[in-house]
Amino acid sequence: MKRRLPLLLALLGAIMVAAATFSAIPLRMGMQAFLPRPHDAASQFLLDELNHGPTQSIMIASIRGNDTASLLQTGHRFHEALAATGQFSLILDGPASLSWQKDQPLFFAHRYGLAPHDRTRLFSPDALKADTARLYDLLQSMAAPLVEDIGLKDPTGAYADYLASLESSTPPASLDGLWLTADHHATLMLLQLRQPTLDPAQLKHLHQAIRQAFENSRPPHGGDCQLLLTGSPAFSFIAARSLRQDMDRLALLALLVVVGILYWRFRSLWVLATLGVPFLLSLSLSMLVVQLCFGWVHGIAVGFGMTMLGVSLDYPVLLLGHRDRGEAIPVVLGRIGTSLKLATLTAIVGLLSMIFCGLPGLMELGLFSATGILTAACITIWILPHLVTQADLAAHHQGISPSLLRWEALRRYRVLCLMVAPPAMAVLLLHPFRIERQGEILNPIPPALLEVDHQLHEQLGSPQPGLIAVVHAPDSEHILQQEEELLGHLPASQDMDDAARLLPSRARQQQRLATLPAADSIRANLQTALQASPFQPEAFANLPEDVEQARHLPPLGLDDIAHTAVGHRIDLLLMARHGLWYGLILPRSPAASASLERLHQQKPDLLLVNMKTAVGDLLRPYVRKAAFWLATGIAVALLTLLVCQRSPACTGRLALTLGLTGLSVLALLRLHGPVFSIIHIVALAFVLGVGIDYALFFGRPQLDAAERTRTLRTLLTCNMMTVLSFAILASCQTPLLRELGLTISSGALFAMIFSFLLMGTIPTSSQQGDHA
Repeated sequence: MKRRLPLLLALLGAIMVAAATFSAIPLRMGMQAFLPRPHDAASQFLLDELNHGPTQSIMIASIRGNDTASLLQTGHRFHEALAATGQFSLILDGPASLSWQKDQPLFFAHRYGLAPHDRTRLFSPDALKADTARLYDLLQSMAAPLVEDIGLKDPTGAYADYLASLESSTPPASLDGLWLTADHHATLMLLQLRQPTLDPAQLKHLHQAIRQAFENSRPPHGGDCQLLLTGSPAFSFIAARSLRQDMDRLALLALLVVVGILYWRFRSLWVLATLGVPFLLSLSLSMLVVQLCFGWVHGIAVGFGMTMLGVSLDYPVLLLGHRDRGEAIPVVLGRIGTSLKLATLTAIVGLLSMIFCGLPGLMELGLFSATGILTAACITIWILPHLVTQADLAAHHQGISPSLLRWEALRRYRVLCLMVAPPAMAVLLLHPFRIERQGEILNPIPPALLEVDHQLHEQLGSPQPGLIAVVHAPDSEHILQQEEELLGHLPASQDMDDAARLLPSRARQQQRLATLPAADSIRANLQTALQASPFQPEAFANLPEDVEQARHLPPLGLDDIAHTAVGHRIDLLLMARHGLWYGLILPRSPAASASLERLHQQKPDLLLVNMKTAVGDLLRPYVRKAAFWLATGIAVALLTLLVCQRSPACTGRLALTLGLTGLSVLALLRLHGPVFSIIHIVALAFVLGVGIDYALFFGRPQLDAAERTRTLRTLLTCNMMTVLSFAILASCQTPLLRELGLTISSGALFAMIFSFLLMGTIPTSSQQGDHA
């Protein structure tokens, strides 16, 4: 026991360092770190929109149930419960929530500057005669109670004209004051957060508050009601929760799998304790280095690091697996030391595409992995020898294994490996990849939930993320003027959502008010128009003074309409960022989108952003950069091996091994799915780095059957750890982790097969006799 005391102390120290590191460094869970950096005005706007835009404050809540009475009761109580939380600036769930009654005095007073049609400001005798006749017809209809209150004060219909311009879509069907889906089995509610946030803790608190409000709203026998939340705040919470679940599951399963494999291989808890030292220290140092370089550590990096149990432990496993009991460590390092060092160097070179790709999240993954590999290798070479020698640790299975060595006979047929290339190339040529354009792999939200969100938006009549025209100016007034000028070049329709339609610029309002006639002129025209009219002359006695008063009112501005229903809608279309103001023009139909694209051809300065493909378009430079560093890293690794080994034939066989591995992985990925992204490039670089490790150990000189057996046993152990660890990663809910896991687990398996067949020596007949 005394000789193993240093080992226990080293393990205790590693545990303490890891515990201190994990407690001191908080983890990020959002996906913003994996978005590209801005490089022009369009990308800056897009990233601001994705990270801090007004859509980040919008949610849709839908309660589904089969019993209509219970559903309506729950919907009304849910509205009240949400309003009581104080976390929402806007709750729209029915016709009453869009009522303009509370805002009517303000907008009615400014109706002449807001109404879009000039006919509402014509007070000529003929125009007034037509207006009063139309008003009389309305007073004889069922709409009389609504018309009587406003119509006599506004015979030209300016206020009604403005309200009509606000209706950009057909509202959903309603029942008992609540909006319902087309099948009448679910309510519809649009929510706007008072204080939007991306902080996971605040999002969790928000989600719990909404859920609690729903539970409190359900009637005693309304157990069939279910709440569905969509929108950016809900999606951010779901993504953070899924990532946390993936991390917890990864940590547990990866630990169990790797510990199980290592115990099966070494049959010693002391060996497991020894291997824990480099793993814990490499994980801790990786987190510290990333924290120092980036100022934060992402949860995906830690999850990836936990999965790298199977890779970072390769080096100590190779050391212990090649040692016979009682053998001096310098003798072992004399046999494998050069290959171990070269494997470490080439593995880090293989990570260059991650480290230099430019995406902060992937750069962090690359730095995390490279630091972990380098730390594990250094501890294996300089620290573990003392612990292993004093504790006299070695592999459980030792000596020659004829059953394992019989597999070496397959190397006689290594030329058959070339037969893999034609079908793999045929798959890639006949069914080429589609380069990721919509950020599918970076999007952690399940496609089914995104489709539900799309359907709910359609039923609410709200615009979908698609083509957006963006204008910017030093202040909001110039934004509104620019939008008015641009919309003047487009066909007149209500297929656009824009701030200028909701609130004309002050200049436009002043221009409209200037066309209003004087009070005396209106009196004279009224007298002429009301001749032979069913209206008494005094019915519109106050109209001239009202118009005169409206002429001298200052135009409405953003501050004047704050906290009104119109103000809340404008907040989504007009915002200030980085000292500038930005205005959005959102088309609601394909025809409107086509009109914007034609306008962009005439006015190239108009910024058009396609929200569906913009992320993928921004990623293109990073894909090219990652591909360049992948090729550069592999070329540098091969050149290094050529210089160090001075064997063109061996380097050529290694290049062939890497080529077949990469080709096989690409064909498998294409069979798995049509989308290819930067994630696959950096994962492929990692695979080729691992493949070089295997190739170096299979290709090094091995003098006897015992050494070849040790090599097979240790590399099989290493490969099992890597393949199974990353197979667990491939089962994650987060698409990024899933694609990383699939690429690396399959790639490690292919690398093992091709390295064994192509890099190992073909056994001679005398060697076969020794094996027998």
